[in-house]
Amino acid sequence: MMPTPDDFSRLWQSVPAGPAPALRQIEARARRFDRTIRNRDWRESGAGLLVAAVFLWMSFHARGLALASDLWLAACGIWVVFYLRRYSRTSGGVPPEKSLAAYRRAVLERFDRQIRVVRSAKYWYILPFWAGLMLNAAAFYERTGVTLRFLLLVVFVTALNAALWWVNDVAAVRYLQGKRRELLELFGEEGDRDE
Repeated sequence: MMPTPDDFSRLWQSVPAGPAPALRQIEARARRFDRTIRNRDWRESGAGLLVAAVFLWMSFHARGLALASDLWLAACGIWVVFYLRRYSRTSGGVPPEKSLAAYRRAVLERFDRQIRVVRSAKYWYILPFWAGLMLNAAAFYERTGVTLRFLLLVVFVTALNAALWWVNDVAAVRYLQGKRRELLELFGEEGDRDE
């Protein structure tokens, strides 16, 4: 005889309330984290598309080195959108028939994926934009011949990109690792039992 939906409801209600509040708290944090990542991805994608549009428009009025730098920076904007869509996606939830250990692994993998994305930002985000901006500075120097402004531009762009590197590679990674540790504490030993 097949169980009815009422049988499942009674079974669900008969489960002791021990780990349920902790699990609800973990689920809420995971949803909040996914929402934060989605919002960040949309913001960065919008900024990437804006950068692409601005530099693509500028490329119509540029020649030589300026044209190359404008096209490079437009491509960087599109690359950011592609990269985030490809590698930063938040995964869906774990099906209810999976064990607590499977749910734990899925939630922790979300954090690990974002840590990898942020840690590698120096390669897919900062370095390409820095190279494009250096090319743009060289085009400025070629056009004006003003050495002091060129050097100031190089120092400013390099310092700005160094700050972005620090924010991503140090501050954001530490923050994500701290949030991951908090979730591990919430899971406690319970996540390891169902393997």
